[in-house]
Amino acid sequence: MTLKLDKNDLKCWDSISVTAYRIISIFNMLVEAPYSDKEINERLQQDIIGARSLSQDTICIYINTLRALGCTISRPSKNNDYKYALKSHPFKLKLDDEEIFTLVEIRKYISTLDDWRLMINVDNLYNAILEYLDPEDKKKFTQTMKDCLRDIEITHKTQLISLLEKYCSKKRTLMVNYLSPETGEKTIEITADKLSYENGAFYLWGSLAQDEIIYLRVDRIKEINAINIKNSRYTPQVYCVRYKLTGFQALMFTPNEDESIIEKSDKEIIVEAKIQNKFKFIQRALAYGSDCTVMTPENIRKEIVTKLKSIYNSYKHTDIVN
Repeated sequence: MTLKLDKNDLKCWDSISVTAYRIISIFNMLVEAPYSDKEINERLQQDIIGARSLSQDTICIYINTLRALGCTISRPSKNNDYKYALKSHPFKLKLDDEEIFTLVEIRKYISTLDDWRLMINVDNLYNAILEYLDPEDKKKFTQTMKDCLRDIEITHKTQLISLLEKYCSKKRTLMVNYLSPETGEKTIEITADKLSYENGAFYLWGSLAQDEIIYLRVDRIKEINAINIKNSRYTPQVYCVRYKLTGFQALMFTPNEDESIIEKSDKEIIVEAKIQNKFKFIQRALAYGSDCTVMTPENIRKEIVTKLKSIYNSYKHTDIVN
């Protein structure tokens, strides 16, 4: 965050304080990107309203001060558009165990919100924080994240998710080389629809040629090739379901982008949802346990009842060993 000052605010500062402020401001600029003399002056005048322009010699002195503190800053030249570029610096961030645990708990909570974009942004922020930690704290932070989160690692995650998001927005048809845990490696033609994040994994949702909805775990995608088809040939079937939640599940429920709470009381809530994958919804409803009752449509209600009867019968006919 940039501190905005008025020139009059500096009158109560001594010359050392003003110089220190300018040097810190220049350091903050160079952390963001390379800057030329002109750009440094423009930025300082934005931050300090009414400030005078600094000479190249003065800026050079400030840069040399940063170098004396341990910063490696390249000299302006034709090769870098005559800009100063910060290559490295010795400044580190110190986090104690409680602060590390708090950051991990925040990330853990965000992973439950069904907002993968927010999660990616937080991950990028945490990666930036890691760059400023000393090796011991970095190792501790990374290990705590690994121990507390259920995230499945994805190679080049940010780039891959960004690419898939672009394909989803354009409903592109893709040829995906996918490693299935059941059938091994195979090629799947899918029209990309949306991305989701659940239980530590990213999923790509889309349609097969038979109008069947499918979702693929992104970490199992080995290769992606876009097919030059302008528009999607099929419209995914969408089911409108209503279900009731009570008890703990009602208290903790947070709707995702395809859900809305249509009724609410002290004891229960009624949720309306648009679903594309019936199997996945049934699994989720069963996971809620006795706190969930599916109200409509009738065909999904019957499937859940059948599934519950099957589970009951399998337990009923199983010998219990004391």
